[in-house]
Amino acid sequence: MQLRIVITCLLMAACSNGSDDLREWTPADHAHPPETEIDPNRVPQKDAPDLSVGELLWMRNCARCHGADGRGGREAAISFATAEWQGSVDDATVARTIAAGKPPTMPAFADLLTPEQIQELVKQVRKFGGRPE
Repeated sequence: MQLRIVITCLLMAACSNGSDDLREWTPADHAHPPETEIDPNRVPQKDAPDLSVGELLWMRNCARCHGADGRGGREAAISFATAEWQGSVDDATVARTIAAGKPPTMPAFADLLTPEQIQELVKQVRKFGGRPE
């Protein structure tokens, strides 16, 4: 749960055209929900075995803010599916943004994800723009 929020916030901040469309991240954003609360964006692998690693990481860490389809969500209005955005940033920048975050709205994921997992998320972000794996 914490990892998902961190990645989501990181990508959200990286894709923002400005800070006006983003709310400030707080430690409470990483709080675990009560056991009785179901997070619709959390997709256990056993329930969706056909998801790729990147898709699973996205759903667990990014979809809450960036939307399941990468076209923006509750916390991030930016769409990763546009050719304009896809052409404006290279893979290394996407990976650095996921790893380092964009304070105060997107936390860093470097301590929560392996470099390989970050690369899987970069591939997933590129898939939203129609780029094949």
